[in-house]
Amino acid sequence: MQDVSAASFFLGIDAHAEHCTFCLIDQRGEIILRQDVPTTVRHLRAAARKLPTGTWAMVEACAVSVFVKEALDDVLVRVIVCETRENRLVYKSDDKSDDKDAWRLARLLRFGEFKEVHVPTRPRQEIRELMYAYQRIVGDVVRTKNRLHAMFRKNGIRITDTAYGDGRHDFLQRLNRSGLKAIFEATYAVLDAAEKAKDSLDHALRARLSHTKEFKLLKTIPGVGSVLAAIMVAVIDQPERFPDKRHLWSYAGIGASERSSAVSKSKVKGKDKEKKKTPVKKIRGMFHGNRLLKYAAMMAAQNAIRGDNRFARLYNANVEGNKDPDKERKTAAMAKKSVARGILATALAMWKAGTAYREDKQVKVI
Repeated sequence: MQDVSAASFFLGIDAHAEHCTFCLIDQRGEIILRQDVPTTVRHLRAAARKLPTGTWAMVEACAVSVFVKEALDDVLVRVIVCETRENRLVYKSDDKSDDKDAWRLARLLRFGEFKEVHVPTRPRQEIRELMYAYQRIVGDVVRTKNRLHAMFRKNGIRITDTAYGDGRHDFLQRLNRSGLKAIFEATYAVLDAAEKAKDSLDHALRARLSHTKEFKLLKTIPGVGSVLAAIMVAVIDQPERFPDKRHLWSYAGIGASERSSAVSKSKVKGKDKEKKKTPVKKIRGMFHGNRLLKYAAMMAAQNAIRGDNRFARLYNANVEGNKDPDKERKTAAMAKKSVARGILATALAMWKAGTAYREDKQVKVI
């Protein structure tokens, strides 16, 4: 439960691209105002200025939530962007409407029953948007290459990686069906455009990050290159919002939890009898987390374990001696996740301290 004792009034905002629905309630939960406001900076700020002093507002994370927050941040006491998945009162309700959803958000804010979403500053948002756009374009490149691979295979032609670049003409000459030439040329045109867009976004991203201290620091970690460092900078944004490494692991969806059964006592015919249970220890990843940060951590771990560094030694120490083929794959996967946690813990410690990576400075991973 969040502390909202400083608020006098609670504004729920159901935000959409065309309009936002306001619902204002007081400390007793009584509705003071209902209003539809066009989703523009001018209209949102004008409506917010008419609200009573001490108003806090809350909007669910959505496509326009950051826009709404930025428009109202310096008008209201506090504007909160909350996690959608936590708001079961809103999205599981049978009675759905803009007015009802805004009222439910106001109620959740009044009770402090919400999970706040971190909203980066405008420069960080631009870096994050560049990063997400770059990842989407990379996906387009991969999908187009897979499409070409399937097209060649359908015509009985096995290709190599050169088929996507300068060697494409050699493979195209093997086609026996001249009518397919236009299809292949169009698909290659899509690939070339996607590759060009990827290079352009990569250049823009590097230009934005090249003078950033944390970007330079994170690139010194084994396994972390320019792209993975950019993802970490864009997603983590402010290391101070993570009190310790475990919060960062959970945020990335690779958190570790440990459960063990205790020794219990039961009475049998008036006598105390110890009932020992078999200890159970499970390490499991969180189901919810930032997928992009998890991807960066796992890819960095994959890169690091191929080299000569303490992360590779950690991985080898965890997997060596396991001769059971049934458990070998599971052990390797758990060891790789442990390395990913170590890399994130190292990145967080380095970022907070402002120091570069040192091979002899090891962060404990549990």
